[in-house]
Amino acid sequence: MSEIQEIRARLDELRQLYLRATPAQRYKIALDRLTNATSDVNLLVQQVGAVEGFARSVAIDLEHRRGLTPDDAYPSLRFSNAVQLLSDHVAPGLSRTTEDLFGPDDWALFTLAVEVRNFLVHEASSLRAGYCRSLKAACQRVLNKLAEVAGVSP
Repeated sequence: MSEIQEIRARLDELRQLYLRATPAQRYKIALDRLTNATSDVNLLVQQVGAVEGFARSVAIDLEHRRGLTPDDAYPSLRFSNAVQLLSDHVAPGLSRTTEDLFGPDDWALFTLAVEVRNFLVHEASSLRAGYCRSLKAACQRVLNKLAEVAGVSP
């Protein structure tokens, strides 16, 4: 089983556990998340958010180069997540695919990182540190590559 398949299977297990957890169990996890700001889970959430925010900036810049003002470009990009921004706006704006731009393995891990981040945020859950480290590393590589193609020094 590949690492991606393993993480995805664990995410599915966590979803099932979440459905069966008591409020007391969920509260304990929520408190753990709040009292440990530098946990791998919290850092993964921050890292995905950082890529998303930067991707939105790059997408706005690409739209600006096409003649739109940032004020006109922003509303259509405002609620897009990182995967949508990169696959629907940034990669096409650079005449590339996301797999070509970031590499198939990093793109697959990054899209999984976004899915895991959404689960972690919305379900106040947790994930094994090793999985978080792999996903965070992919986020960092995607962010660095995005900075490179945007002409920003990483």
